[in-house]
Amino acid sequence: MKKTLVILIILGLACGGFLYYRHCGKKSEIVYDTTKPVRGSLKVDVTASGTIQPVNVVSVGTQVSGIIEKVYVDYNSVVKKGDLIAQLETFTLAEDLKEAKAAVTDAKAKLDYAKLNAKRNKELFEKDYIARYEWEEAELAAVNAQATYEKAVAQQKKAKRNLGYANVVSPVNGIIVTKKVEEGQTVASSFQTPELFTIAEDLTKMQIEAKISEADIGQIKTGLPVTFTVDTFPADTFKGTVDQVRLQPSEDSNVVMYTVVITISNDDLRLLPGMTAYVTITVEEKPDVLKLQNTAFQFRPVVAGEVSAKKSNAERQKIIQERKSLKPNEAMIYVLKDKKPLARKVKKGISNLFETEILEGLAAEDTVILEDLTTKVTIKHGGP
Repeated sequence: MKKTLVILIILGLACGGFLYYRHCGKKSEIVYDTTKPVRGSLKVDVTASGTIQPVNVVSVGTQVSGIIEKVYVDYNSVVKKGDLIAQLETFTLAEDLKEAKAAVTDAKAKLDYAKLNAKRNKELFEKDYIARYEWEEAELAAVNAQATYEKAVAQQKKAKRNLGYANVVSPVNGIIVTKKVEEGQTVASSFQTPELFTIAEDLTKMQIEAKISEADIGQIKTGLPVTFTVDTFPADTFKGTVDQVRLQPSEDSNVVMYTVVITISNDDLRLLPGMTAYVTITVEEKPDVLKLQNTAFQFRPVVAGEVSAKKSNAERQKIIQERKSLKPNEAMIYVLKDKKPLARKVKKGISNLFETEILEGLAAEDTVILEDLTTKVTIKHGGP
């Protein structure tokens, strides 16, 4: 029994000594993930999505009611300006024109008679054969007859124009993209002009209407280069140019958005109206800058680690004050110097999601700390 107790005591002392040596007798070395700033091109992009549309789409309707007697085009038909694309039944419109012509003839005859009667009454009045009011009534009748005649002429012109509206013609050169009528269908234009066709004026010149959030819209200017892809051709990249930034905002999921119009060339007609385009607008690009990974700006030394323990309180407070005094284009990073992190203030330039341009405070040979691989614990922003 005593022998067993002695063995247990010896084993306990051995384990205790081993643990003491491991944790106190040997200092653990902190391991950092590091990087170096590199020189190269840096591009700032704004991404969005939008819909491809023709630059000019014209809706073709009819200003008169009637039955569609003939349709001369179909979807994707190529038309030229002035081409007859549909025709309404003309019987009623032609009869209206005949009636208007007859009304003009009747009004002209009455006008001629009223003028003749007014002239005769004037002569009789001058010879004192009739009273003055009789002459004045004849003059008034002539004026009314003139107005009735002019009204009849206007109605005739209107009836003639309406008859011409029975022939629906293309107002532009283009392609029929929608057709909403068939032969025998009745259209009514009592309250608003019915839309019969939609014509895309030129499918070789298209545009994308992309939605850009208010956070990025300040960077978008006319003339900026654009690249985009579509699901139909995922391996191909197409090019365009920012043509217009519309000032009318809209709201999508509580985010204020602005429409940016991008002009594109479609000479091969591969891009079709309605396709979704995934747009990348190049806001700024510099060919040769010193740049650093954005992860470096997030690193902070551990609070209770070996490095922080060796810092004097005055030194830590100094770093904290320096952080508070940083300008919007400045940041604090840590470089590895003699295996210890050393705070360094740098001035930043342009930045994208992955890298930032370094204007001052860092050289290409400096080793910058990205992460503490030993503890994987970092201080929140605002620590030393």
